[in-house]
Amino acid sequence: MAYRVDCAHSGLTGHSVIHSVIHSPTGYPYRSICVWIAALVIVWLVLCSPWSLGWNVFVSVLVLLGVAAAIVVATRRGIARVGATHHVLLKIDGALSGLPADIKRNTPLVLVVGTSSTVVASAFGNQAIRVTETAIWVRVTDPSRLAHFADSLKRWRGGQGPDAVAYLIDADAANDQATLTGSLRRWRSAIDEAGRAVGYPMPVCVAVYANELHPTADDCPWFGTSGTSSVETMALPELISARLTQYAGMAIPEVREARARRAARLDIATSWAVAAVLPALSDNQRSTRAVQVHSFGVIAVEGQPASDSLLARYGFERTGLALPTNKSGIADSNIRYPLPDPLIRGIALQQAHRALPRALAHGFIALVALFCAAAAASAWQNRNLVERVNNDMSRYRAIPASMDAARVDALNAVKRDRDQLSRYASGSVPPRLGLGFYRAAPLLPLANTLIASYQPPEPPASMIELNSLSLFNSGSAVLNPGSNRVLVGALELIKEHASKRVLIAGHTDSIGDPRSNQSLSEARAGSVRDWLADASGISPTRFAIQGYGDTRPKASNETEAGRAANRRVEITLVPDCRDDRKNGTPPEGHEGNVACSFN
Repeated sequence: MAYRVDCAHSGLTGHSVIHSVIHSPTGYPYRSICVWIAALVIVWLVLCSPWSLGWNVFVSVLVLLGVAAAIVVATRRGIARVGATHHVLLKIDGALSGLPADIKRNTPLVLVVGTSSTVVASAFGNQAIRVTETAIWVRVTDPSRLAHFADSLKRWRGGQGPDAVAYLIDADAANDQATLTGSLRRWRSAIDEAGRAVGYPMPVCVAVYANELHPTADDCPWFGTSGTSSVETMALPELISARLTQYAGMAIPEVREARARRAARLDIATSWAVAAVLPALSDNQRSTRAVQVHSFGVIAVEGQPASDSLLARYGFERTGLALPTNKSGIADSNIRYPLPDPLIRGIALQQAHRALPRALAHGFIALVALFCAAAAASAWQNRNLVERVNNDMSRYRAIPASMDAARVDALNAVKRDRDQLSRYASGSVPPRLGLGFYRAAPLLPLANTLIASYQPPEPPASMIELNSLSLFNSGSAVLNPGSNRVLVGALELIKEHASKRVLIAGHTDSIGDPRSNQSLSEARAGSVRDWLADASGISPTRFAIQGYGDTRPKASNETEAGRAANRRVEITLVPDCRDDRKNGTPPEGHEGNVACSFN
């Protein structure tokens, strides 16, 4: 029993069908998943990325562009899917409008394809769908639209996709093996793509039609097998041959000969299909999975066999007999091929495959991937932080105390590390170092201890004070013969700081004429200068003398001890201001120093 399809009975308009299919909650939310993944990636870049700001911005732009492109592609595919299938959905709704509401799920839905448009047209006539007592049959003639049909019908059925694909083969219409194999492989690729679109491999029913010139008085049944698992291809000829033998043997004498001819032709058609058709559907290729043939059957239909068909040539090679054929090689155009209802009964109905749980699972997997990436980035950055701080402290410890400038530079690096660790210790560990991987806290007290242990080097002696009585006789500016031992210490200091200038200042007590005291102090400073210049080999221009007389006492002149302390010669080392003038900066702490007025 077949139902005639009339679109006028449908209660849905084309716009409402399109809207319901596009916005069906059973469809996979590609756009939402893309936005979710992009948001996770950007969160990772902002909070956890170890890369520089420029790289983070660059990757963020790439992610946003990729998401925008994916949304555009998904939207276009949805529009293309609806545009290719909405008229079929209208007709299905019209055909099922008077049937129970659960007919969508309880009745098998089968997509019908074929090796040629002729065989499919012979099974459907002018109709796009046929509804029989066994199944709802949907006609598809373009391999590129099969996935659209499968996805749209899955949405229309509330997540339950098509139950099978029926592949109709007109054995008498195939006359070139290369053309047949190419068609089979195109449909196999389309079936594989449709399976990916609905989320499961779609079972395939292969139905082979063979024309017979003198049919028997009874209708020909289907001979084949059907089940929930893939058929054993190599066992098909023997299985179907046994059933054909039983079919011919049970005939009454009047039709036994006709049935025997039919059985022989169907037996050859089965062997030919197993040799020429099924391998092209079941062989594995890199880009396409083999289809799962759950049902296979052959049937004889009234018509004239083609003399140049692959089936005719195969039968002649097998038996040596040439059956009566149509001399024109063209099958009758008015042949009506029956749909393989019996072969579909053994295929199980598909369960509803709702996309929302799968989308939620994918979203959760993306979240887990984000956490793993964040943990890996945190562990890597924590390791680098600990390694850097340890290296800075080790570098400071390795520098000897004599190289104070290098030690100060290394100590400054340790101080910067200490400041950074102090901020983290206050509770502001950034996410890129968090997630339980922060391991630099024990380094903070070590850095503080190291910083506190720094001791600047003692400043070199910059002045030597000599007692005048140890160098000169009273009232004399001539060095005593034994004064060399006293001046040796000053000589060593001057040699250690050969780059500095030497200021020699003479002082007296207040006894005597101030003018005489001034001259005496200058003369004594000059005598010391001359001896030091000769002994050190340093140019006299690096020495300066100054006499202060009794103008700068360091103790009271009222006592003998005070006056003895005031009779002295001071040797002072000062930076050479001429070198500083070359650099454009005066020596710090020596502004106005008399050494800077040396010629």
